[in-house]
Amino acid sequence: MTATPSVGNSFFGLDLSAIGSRLMGMRRRLSKRLLLLEFCASGLRFAEASLSTDGVQFSHVGRIALPKEALERGVPSDPAIMAGLIKQICQEKNIPAHRAAVVLSPEVAYQRIVELPSELSLDEARNYLRDPVNAFPLPFPLEQTDFEITMIPKRKSTTHQSYLLTAIPQSLVERVISLLQLADLELNSLELGPFSVLRCIADQLYSLHSTDLHLL
Repeated sequence: MTATPSVGNSFFGLDLSAIGSRLMGMRRRLSKRLLLLEFCASGLRFAEASLSTDGVQFSHVGRIALPKEALERGVPSDPAIMAGLIKQICQEKNIPAHRAAVVLSPEVAYQRIVELPSELSLDEARNYLRDPVNAFPLPFPLEQTDFEITMIPKRKSTTHQSYLLTAIPQSLVERVISLLQLADLELNSLELGPFSVLRCIADQLYSLHSTDLHLL
């Protein structure tokens, strides 16, 4: 007696496509892999990252050119269409990642240097900016943005501390979150391209002397 082999998504004439989809879904939920997405002028860059004994490994690195109208200020203009594209990439490349790290173009953010009282901690500095009494002249209300501040090292003793303020309109961030939800992905991290690149050379930056600089 010989066994009839399975062909495609069937086994002994039974349709196994639904079972395969469920198994892939379970695999994605349990996966510790991370889907990397970068929206930039040249299109969508993607890769899969995973931890190993040798560090972080990257696979399925690729890029897809996008029409100009696909992005608005560096963010997908139609979350549903972009979600469909990302799901297709994951299926074709067999990427089981359930979490995603997203990098956006710097054009999506507003950045400026702000001077705050030097006695404030980082959390107090954020609350200081949120207080309408201390409002800075910005092209949009700060409460309508997701913002972060980065302390800039002092060069001399002053009563104020300099921070780099980076603010992204919440409407654009919500669009990114929406497309990930439609693609059945969980947002792990979101940052701008320049900061992502700086993270790659963090060791060199930490080793700089006070009179040195690194041009990128």
